[in-house]
Amino acid sequence: MHAAIELAAFWAFGFVTLCAAVALLSIFGGVIKSDMELLSLGKEAVIAGIASLIEAAGVWLIVLFISAMYRGLALRAMIVPLIIVVLIYKVAHLESWSTFEAGLLLAFQVVIGCLMASLISGHFLAAIMVMVGFGIVLAVIAAVAKSLWG
Repeated sequence: MHAAIELAAFWAFGFVTLCAAVALLSIFGGVIKSDMELLSLGKEAVIAGIASLIEAAGVWLIVLFISAMYRGLALRAMIVPLIIVVLIYKVAHLESWSTFEAGLLLAFQVVIGCLMASLISGHFLAAIMVMVGFGIVLAVIAAVAKSLWG
């Protein structure tokens, strides 16, 4: 596949998962009665576009320059783009988001990406395990948050 098409595919996947993660984080924030606020739809789309481009560029560079045998190890380098994405969302929502929300956004994105990859590759049991595991984690977070905020 041509390198530019790969980058565009990674960017599209990152954008879709990041937009879905923002939407689910907004719903989860409403459930736990968080004071998290989102910007307008256009501003959130621009932020998601920039952040997903950074994530896609990181994955693309790993796929482009690292041999297939070592890509699993090379994915540890994705911590740098993920930190940049957390900083972008933290700066964009400086007054209304804590670091908790930015980290939870990336957790939502990773879970959505794993779920989509599991379903596409036909690993339905893995998809169910991801959903159940993340559901338990969200239930614990919601219980703790509701007990703290009354």
